[in-house]
Amino acid sequence: MKDVCYLTEWVRAHRYCEITGDPMEAVESRIRGGIWAAGKHYKRTGPRTLWISLPEADKWVSNHQNVEPTPFPKASNGAKARVAQA
Repeated sequence: MKDVCYLTEWVRAHRYCEITGDPMEAVESRIRGGIWAAGKHYKRTGPRTLWISLPEADKWVSNHQNVEPTPFPKASNGAKARVAQA
């Protein structure tokens, strides 16, 4: 794994989702399912304050294999035409 420099280790969950594109529902599912460990991947500092560790979340992603069985489907001709018109 490459060395990465983070400006900060912990970010609020909404900011983590903005940075990574990960939906909040996926974050909540990992927490509820015990996939992410409290104090390591996330921590709560109040009833509505959820923090995510950028380095630990990055390690978690890096340690998982790509499970995508096939490449993304190609856009249909209709979709290409709509994009061209935009």
